[in-house]
Amino acid sequence: MQLTRALDKKWKEFLFAFSGFGPNLLMILFGAYFQNAVNPIALDADNSIFAIAPSVIFIFPALFPIFFAIGRVFDGIIDIPFAHITDTLSTKWGRRRPAIAVCAIPMIISYALMWMPIGEGNVQSGQILNTFWIFGWSIVFFSTYTMCMIAFYGSLSTTCVDEPQRLRVSSYKSFFDTITYCLIYALVPVILQGSGLQINTFVFCLLPLMLTIVIPLFMIKEGEKYGYPEKEGFDEQPVTIKESVVLTCKNRTFMRWLAVNCCTFFGLQMFLSSMNALIEGGMGMNGLEMALLNTCAFAPVPVMLFLFNKVKAKKGVRFTYQTCLLAFTVAILSFFFGSTLVTGGYKPVQYVIGVTGGVVGSWGIGAFFMMPYLATAQISSVEETLTKKNHSAMYFAGNAVATSIIGAISGSLIYEYIKMYFFAPGRGIVRAESLEQAKILLTSSTVYNLGNTVVPFIVAATCLLGFFLAFRMPKDFSPRLIAREMKKDNPGLDITEIETNPKYDEKQEKGEITFVNVGLTVLSGFIFGFIWVGYLLKSIKELSGKKFNSFAMWILSCIVPWLSVYTVIKMTSLIRDSATDRKVDVLRQPWYSIARVILITLSVIFPILPLNVVTLALLQRHVNEVYDEEEKLIASTVADGQAADSAN
Repeated sequence: MQLTRALDKKWKEFLFAFSGFGPNLLMILFGAYFQNAVNPIALDADNSIFAIAPSVIFIFPALFPIFFAIGRVFDGIIDIPFAHITDTLSTKWGRRRPAIAVCAIPMIISYALMWMPIGEGNVQSGQILNTFWIFGWSIVFFSTYTMCMIAFYGSLSTTCVDEPQRLRVSSYKSFFDTITYCLIYALVPVILQGSGLQINTFVFCLLPLMLTIVIPLFMIKEGEKYGYPEKEGFDEQPVTIKESVVLTCKNRTFMRWLAVNCCTFFGLQMFLSSMNALIEGGMGMNGLEMALLNTCAFAPVPVMLFLFNKVKAKKGVRFTYQTCLLAFTVAILSFFFGSTLVTGGYKPVQYVIGVTGGVVGSWGIGAFFMMPYLATAQISSVEETLTKKNHSAMYFAGNAVATSIIGAISGSLIYEYIKMYFFAPGRGIVRAESLEQAKILLTSSTVYNLGNTVVPFIVAATCLLGFFLAFRMPKDFSPRLIAREMKKDNPGLDITEIETNPKYDEKQEKGEITFVNVGLTVLSGFIFGFIWVGYLLKSIKELSGKKFNSFAMWILSCIVPWLSVYTVIKMTSLIRDSATDRKVDVLRQPWYSIARVILITLSVIFPILPLNVVTLALLQRHVNEVYDEEEKLIASTVADGQAADSAN
């Protein structure tokens, strides 16, 4: 039956992993921007590009967190019946494909409608209407999104031929997750600020990407045409939903992993929901500065993912994942120590703290992408091999139920409530019911948003809890170790098939995955760098007002080694000229010569510019300084004009 498998070529593995890219991209964007978009109280609300409409609260703050949390919990609970449906469905088109075909279009439509409030903002009746509107369409979206993704994930056990292929597909998926987070957190702020688009308009431009989920319809080889390969080797009688849930809950290896993942997800979900507010509201940074910090966090992820697999091969999953939790603890605390509360808004110190925290945190981010998918797929696959019972989607459902509830509590309920509170050292805590009240509070430089202040400590605490719970996990998630763990819980289980089969040889597994991650590291760095270089050149051209072929420079610097040295020299010269025209203290002598030497040296060491994120970060910082001075100059001119009018 191997001939019926879809992934019989390496490029098909890559394409299959790409299937979830669009829905995941829009889902992550939803988690990162939606709550602050409809309630921008923790942002710089007067001109924030992350709000649907600046200075407008579209939802009822006292009611929305409860309904939104209910929607997220519902998203998790429905995973169980939906997983059972996709595990037991038997049609002439197969088991997984009908679910994707039916749910893809409603998923796209409902997602779009959530970003289109119909009630008037800042008016209680309109806010209540929007709260119910968003809640209703969120139920439709979560249901259809869940069915599509559960069917996609559940097909992995029968679509992949063996363990090395499953690991490759998991790594490819991690690659696309990396690209997704780079786009959402590092590049979206730059795109929005450069284009002038509000976040909801940008969302509508990205909607067609959701159609990547239809790729499995053409790749999964199930159903009558292929002789029902999904049934091969398993009992003809389907596993009942009760039996499936019981088998999942009794798998102690899975439950131990789930406990750790819930701690990670609690902190991660709260962090992702509040990240833009932490940078814009807590650290007082604009979109370009936000892109710089996020770049330092996400650009190194492919390299970190490669190193993660190298360390994992020597020390095991448990040890490596624990180091990731500790690294993320350090990274999240940098948002507090880099905030205006601690630094007073002194930019150089904020840059050092933010960049350092981002690079340290990148060690954990790659693992957070890969582990939930890989661990769950490994455990379910081993159980299927040993028991001949195919209910792999239920494990993904169990993982989704737990993390959805945890995410609803942390990101949708706790964060939504605490961000409505403000405090002043020595004065106490005050709740703001509207943006107007928040603006009055924030007229004082000693008043701070409570959510932006306490979120880093909550996230750090949950990461530390996950670190200690991880000691209960197996040392590694290789098939043989998982089988042995299952044997401990069920002494009558025969694990001879895995113990004696050479395809589960660990050396083979490591050799297969090394090549994949080297390729992912290079490819991910190129894609990220290409986009950043383009926007950097565009910004410099706008600032300088000089004519040069930025497109040709972009193409050549990205694909011709050593030409990036010329690009760096040209960029630094244009930045210096722009700064001189605006009387900005950037790249002046002797610092100009020193900076040129440093940047050129980095370009020689890293001849392909897109991989040289250090040079890009330094150049971006100088561009940001010129932009800031230009904004101050405009504001000063307007103020002088108003003063003159008043005098007359």
